[in-house]
Amino acid sequence: MNFSVVPDFVAISGLIGVFGSLLRRTRQTRLNYWLVGWIMLLIHIAAQFVCQNSEGDASGANAISVSMLVLAANAFIWASNGRHGDRWRNFTRALVSALPDAAFIACATYGVDSPWPYALLTCAGLGLSIWAFGSASSGAGQNHGGWRTAMTVVVYAVQGALLASHQLSSAVSWILCWHYLAVAAFYRLGAPDASTGVMFTMVSFIAWAFVFPVGDLMDVLWPAVHVEEEVWNLPKFLVATGMIFTLLEEQLSNAEHASLHDALTGLPNRRMFADRLRRALLDARAEGESLALLMIDLDGFKQINDRLGHAVGDELLRWAAMRFSEELHGEDVLARVGGDEFAVILSRVDHREAAQGIAHRLQRSLAAGMSIHGHALSIQASIGISMYPEDAGDATLLYAAADLAMYERKPYRQEGSGGEGTESEAALAATRMDD
Repeated sequence: MNFSVVPDFVAISGLIGVFGSLLRRTRQTRLNYWLVGWIMLLIHIAAQFVCQNSEGDASGANAISVSMLVLAANAFIWASNGRHGDRWRNFTRALVSALPDAAFIACATYGVDSPWPYALLTCAGLGLSIWAFGSASSGAGQNHGGWRTAMTVVVYAVQGALLASHQLSSAVSWILCWHYLAVAAFYRLGAPDASTGVMFTMVSFIAWAFVFPVGDLMDVLWPAVHVEEEVWNLPKFLVATGMIFTLLEEQLSNAEHASLHDALTGLPNRRMFADRLRRALLDARAEGESLALLMIDLDGFKQINDRLGHAVGDELLRWAAMRFSEELHGEDVLARVGGDEFAVILSRVDHREAAQGIAHRLQRSLAAGMSIHGHALSIQASIGISMYPEDAGDATLLYAAADLAMYERKPYRQEGSGGEGTESEAALAATRMDD
């Protein structure tokens, strides 16, 4: 018995266990397809074991072994193509699109002589691949349907040319090669950025793709040279390492983002705002420019939160954050620094009147009000302004000056009542839509 593939079987089984554990923890749809891909590769190795130890005709096992490589590649492609709405529908779509190429390989393995099945399967593969992947959007939210369709036509044109030249073995190698090149391209396009893990995995997929034509080339040019099976299998384990590394990078990035952003509104939190303010002051000091800091408090928010509940209060905070964001420029920094408090850094503001104009615009953005859970809500904002360098020269004093100015502009301060009931009456109207 030949047990040379047993270590690979054990290693891939361990990887499947790892990806299965990660799937239970993270519930990422992408991991479903990764897991399916590695299970197909496990079947590929099992079929190899049967081929190596079969005393009779092993064409069936060989066809399964090679076809599993195509099906695994399609699973990996689908993991990165951005269509993750209906898991089983999408899985079926990915499987169906791979069937013509898998059938092509099966025909070649069984030694079918007629060229017509290969030609029909090539045409079917072209049509189904365009249907499955041509119009899909990448995970990064982009649409590359045009070039995907063009590249699909090119790869099947090459396959047809090899078939017309009676190079069936080369056509099979080409099918395997372009599938894993496509995996590499989709993996990169589906990633939000070119991180080390993403690039490492992409290069590993490219190395895996070239295993097939390089193996054929060596058989022709250097038939006496023997390359150990472990060398040919190395790229797939590099891919597995890269996938895990990519997941680790994403988890670290998500943890960093969570530590610097408000979970409710997605805005920078107090920690990130303090760092942005420090950098903005350094830039303003170096360039000799002015800077404005705005402190914003939603008048009457506590009454809404207490009376209508946290669900309504949370929606109101998200709405206010969205309205404020729409009124600011890209270089301005908006953050949520407290329960109902926001802060804004206005860079390159020449004078206080310009900052006041922006503050008035922010206040007016809330004027239309909104409906939340059957309640018509209208809320106002008190905004305090401090200017660098007129009011303060460092972040702490600038923040304190803006906070004090905001406090002085609260409705109940202006009316001299000293109580929050006046604030509620002056700044808040909350009624049921059906009253």
